[in-house]
Amino acid sequence: MQCIPAEVIAGRDKGRADWFEQRRDYFTRCLFADFFPLALSFQELYQVYLACRSPEADGCSDLLNRKNEELRTRIWDGLTVMVGSEVAKGPLWQLKDLCHRLWPEEEHGHNLEGSLIDWLVGSMFHEAMKLKENIYILNSYGQAAFRLSGPDSSDGPIRPYPETPLPRLTQIMDVKGLIRRIVVDVIRQMDQLAFLLGQTSYMLRTILPGLTNNMLVIRLLVEQEDVVEELWGEKADAVFADMFYDAPEQGFCAAGRSYLNSQWYARALAMYRRAAAVDAGCDEAVAKVCQLQAILRQNEELLGK
Repeated sequence: MQCIPAEVIAGRDKGRADWFEQRRDYFTRCLFADFFPLALSFQELYQVYLACRSPEADGCSDLLNRKNEELRTRIWDGLTVMVGSEVAKGPLWQLKDLCHRLWPEEEHGHNLEGSLIDWLVGSMFHEAMKLKENIYILNSYGQAAFRLSGPDSSDGPIRPYPETPLPRLTQIMDVKGLIRRIVVDVIRQMDQLAFLLGQTSYMLRTILPGLTNNMLVIRLLVEQEDVVEELWGEKADAVFADMFYDAPEQGFCAAGRSYLNSQWYARALAMYRRAAAVDAGCDEAVAKVCQLQAILRQNEELLGK
């Protein structure tokens, strides 16, 4: 078998790195675009979990309760979609891989914010994997463990199995205690996932001022402004005010220029109108609104003919 020279391999690796760097703006946009739906889907899952653990919810405080079997199944299904598998990676797994590409380990010393995001997303992934396994154990073995342990169950009296070698397990190990420890782990892991996701969201918001030259990210912020507001409690103009030194109209103008360069005239006009609404004295916005209105009016006349 002929070995490939090391310099050839190095050249290929450099070629892949150069290809990625040339498209870094696109992959950075993917980071935000992939995180948004992931965050929203976990929030929905976490709200169901919190409602079930509410003291006002009768019989729902114990995850081992049979009434919560549907809840555990929903959590497991949601985590399965988030994580996926090696042959079909889910959005969280793909996000982890993307962060490793954007901020490889050898560059962590040069980019603290990026290395923190990489670490947070990786921690979310591993926490979700452990949580998924624990939910599987509760679903598959939780009730059986409590039947082995006798009638002390959250669902009331449960008759133990007939005398077999299995109940002898209770004499050599605390099966019920092991399962309850897993319940405690599930609660901790759900809360930890929520915490890590919140910290990741905060860090993504923090790096935005350094992305003013990434038109793809700027366009994403206005295209998904409802998600931006839900996650960060800010509209696009507030985010742009932070990114563009208290001049939000510059953010809308940047989006308008990008749309105009792509010949998306209607979107460009909408952005320039928002810029003018923020600052009526913005010369670029005022001029482009007039120009784009004329272009769109001319196109309408041509189409009408």
